[in-house]
Amino acid sequence: MLKKLSVLIVAGILVGCTNIDNLGGKKDSGPIREIGGEPQIPGETKIVEDVPTDDGKVVNKEANNENIKEYLSIVKGNLKGSVKKVEDSVENNYTVGLGETLVFPLDNERAIKLTASPKNTNTKINLSNGKVSFRSVYQGQYVLSTYVDGSLNRKIAIAVIAKYDFSEREVYDVIMQNFESKSKDLENAVTLYKMMFPTGRYAKEVNYLFLKYAYDIKNTSLMSEALAGVKNDFSSYSDSEKATILKVAKLTNKEIFVPSEAYKTSNSELKGALQEYVGNKGSLDKNDKVFIEKTKKETPKTENTNEIVRDKVKAVIDGTVPIKVGSLSGTSTKTVKNTASKTQTNGESYYDKAMKNLNSNPRVAIENFKKSLSTEKIQDKKPEIYYNIASSYAKLGNKVEVTKYLRLLKQEFPNSEWVKRSEALTK
Repeated sequence: MLKKLSVLIVAGILVGCTNIDNLGGKKDSGPIREIGGEPQIPGETKIVEDVPTDDGKVVNKEANNENIKEYLSIVKGNLKGSVKKVEDSVENNYTVGLGETLVFPLDNERAIKLTASPKNTNTKINLSNGKVSFRSVYQGQYVLSTYVDGSLNRKIAIAVIAKYDFSEREVYDVIMQNFESKSKDLENAVTLYKMMFPTGRYAKEVNYLFLKYAYDIKNTSLMSEALAGVKNDFSSYSDSEKATILKVAKLTNKEIFVPSEAYKTSNSELKGALQEYVGNKGSLDKNDKVFIEKTKKETPKTENTNEIVRDKVKAVIDGTVPIKVGSLSGTSTKTVKNTASKTQTNGESYYDKAMKNLNSNPRVAIENFKKSLSTEKIQDKKPEIYYNIASSYAKLGNKVEVTKYLRLLKQEFPNSEWVKRSEALTK
């Protein structure tokens, strides 16, 4: 059971709130932190009560665990102390710090509505006695529309900014470091990343890392929270990552949308996770039922059949296939070496095609390496393929995908020689 976390943000301002003060706030893809329905900043065993006062100035700080914790304490202080930034004049543009409440007057307007905000965010807004109070713990640009007699009067832009100037890449690197060391500081780093970069380029990766961390430490509460952040991006993850997501959904008794193409997978890990997930569901949809029926037909019914299937699979993997030779009067079984690849395209495997294009055409290499992962029996080559995909993406300048495949390599084959080789790709 997760220890009670000591930093309470404020209920109603984070993910899971689909309607804030009846102003039509956006529904997002997952919480910053949500335990027992109450959004929290995680990982704080001791709260610094004497937090620095936010004077609105951005401070140059290095992104590390200590500074991240420090800034979360500042935001916590803003929320706990209901820190306000009060404006006396009617303006069309305002700036406020994370967690601060911005108070400003209106000009004869009697209604106000949030009409634009960053994805994956929520806000708390109130209109009383001609003044608006606005608060969010998500960095970004917000637009409020005011109305007079039901007609749009003007638009007010509010910039919510962080006090510390951490870059997205810096915070992501801290998350990666904490993930690899399985440090609890990862929870703080993920929280701050979601607050500062709700639409960040690494958001999908961060959501998965948080889920994998929760799964690895077997924390059901964290798994439930993390699942909300990845379920809407299910299709974009690798087969291995999809398998982990489904395992978490099963462990937390949560149902997620699984696209029909996932049920057609040939990946054994994903197929196994699907079987467990579907078997745990309370009600089955059409895709579930078709998948179950297909699985039943593919499952050998007798021990003898199992042995035959195992022999056939082993022969394919070993590169040998049993064939019948002889005349009509008698036959015998002869084993011959299968010199061709198990999955062939115009006489050559996807792996072979990828290797031919490794240096000359990285895009083609990537395409064929990915196909070989899902269609060929190449478990022994898998770490090399992960490395080559990452290397090919590096040639294309796609750092996000490089990081993704190196992470898969380290997760699945931590002792492989290719892990050591991969260090050069991150320099």
